[in-house]
Amino acid sequence: MITKDLILKPVFDRKQCRQIADGHTVVMHCHHFATLTTRLANECSMLNARELLAQCSEDVFYKVLGDYCRKHNVSGLRERVEIAESYFAESGLGKLVVKCAGWNTGEVVLEHSHVDEGWIKKWGKSDSPVNHIGRGYIVAMFSVIFDRPPRTYAAKEQQSIACGADVSIITVTDAVNL
Repeated sequence: MITKDLILKPVFDRKQCRQIADGHTVVMHCHHFATLTTRLANECSMLNARELLAQCSEDVFYKVLGDYCRKHNVSGLRERVEIAESYFAESGLGKLVVKCAGWNTGEVVLEHSHVDEGWIKKWGKSDSPVNHIGRGYIVAMFSVIFDRPPRTYAAKEQQSIACGADVSIITVTDAVNL
């Protein structure tokens, strides 16, 4: 098995004042912005804003990860998993480890999560999981790994760093079978 290393060459576009990595405009993760956005989503239940935030994350990372795999000829399951784990870290989102990945199910552990850790620093422990951005990333990652379209998977945070756990555990299921 050949392992591919993540290749990102950030370039600053002075004319547009934008950071570009692998052809995509990027903003490296800022837990201050992410936690404020998450809190707003949590408080806006009438719009189901938690799911909207997760879906926005899914849409962005589905495109970014899919384009990356096509551009760099990353086609093997293990290679795609490793690239997605690395991209999560390089984006500043934390440390993600895929424990198992199947066509209809999977489990991911967040050993570190900047959203969760930022939440705790800003507001203390939460009564419920807050990593909607991470859930979106994870379902996008599974869709890219298995060459399936967005909204194929659903993710549920079973255990959360923001709630006081040592790690976050997120289970992935086929959204059709919910």
